[in-house]
Amino acid sequence: MNGINSVEQMTQGHLRNVQQLAVFYTGHNNIYAINIAKVKAFIITEECTINDTPKDTAVIAGIATIRGEPVTLINLDAWLGLPHLDTKEYKLIIYCEFNHKKVGFLIKDMLDIVEKTTDELRHSEETNSKITYTTYVKVHDKDELCTVFNAEQLLKDLGWVDDGEDTLNKYVDAPFKTDKLVLAAEDSGVAREVLTKFFKKANIHFEMYVNGAQLIQRIEEVGAEKIALVITDIEMPETDGFQVASFIKSSNKYAHIPVVVNSSMTTDAVRNKMNQIGVDGFIGKTDIQALYAATKQFLS
Repeated sequence: MNGINSVEQMTQGHLRNVQQLAVFYTGHNNIYAINIAKVKAFIITEECTINDTPKDTAVIAGIATIRGEPVTLINLDAWLGLPHLDTKEYKLIIYCEFNHKKVGFLIKDMLDIVEKTTDELRHSEETNSKITYTTYVKVHDKDELCTVFNAEQLLKDLGWVDDGEDTLNKYVDAPFKTDKLVLAAEDSGVAREVLTKFFKKANIHFEMYVNGAQLIQRIEEVGAEKIALVITDIEMPETDGFQVASFIKSSNKYAHIPVVVNSSMTTDAVRNKMNQIGVDGFIGKTDIQALYAATKQFLS
């Protein structure tokens, strides 16, 4: 793996407006990728203790003990609709954290760790809900199509995303009273649905955009005095959440606008990056309780 050659590159990619992707083979040699900021470690499968568990879907491959903790193993082949292999045929586990949930993805092998600008990532969720982006990577000196899978959709398919009315009714006990505007940027259809339900339930005047470039343009159009709060995802096409937060917090004109990050990338490394930029809050994507608490803090 030679796409990134230093720890500093891997941890400071947002300063160069790039995303780092861990590129890998699924069991059927399809080329997929995941944002490196979501990865806690790469684990050799045969070095883990893996227990079979009762399950009603082949997507759940079992429970692995990783660093002394139980971690749900996900078979990506099964989720993608492909025949799943025996667990021992997957060489590695990509150990990740999404919305404070620790999961491991069974993969056949790693290919590379590469950097891509947001312009090199083609947003594909409209055509396939399981895909966030497509891009091209070099494999044996040939450009090959690479797919970045949609983690939010996977979590929803597993029943780990709660966007129901019961949860909204539990936490949103009264509408907010503000004439100002809440602006949100979110490229995931699953997360946009949760945010929209929340804003409507809370009677918040809001506007939703699918990337950070549109959000920044709208901030400049509306003006700082009319904006109550900005809520932004991190991993987005064109302009990502690091760029959105940096644009606001580095500007004398906009720095006072509260910025809350709403992301499934909840590792300490990502939080530390956002804290250095100066954001006002960080919540796990689709966490309605945390979303309500953060919104109440800045709209009250």
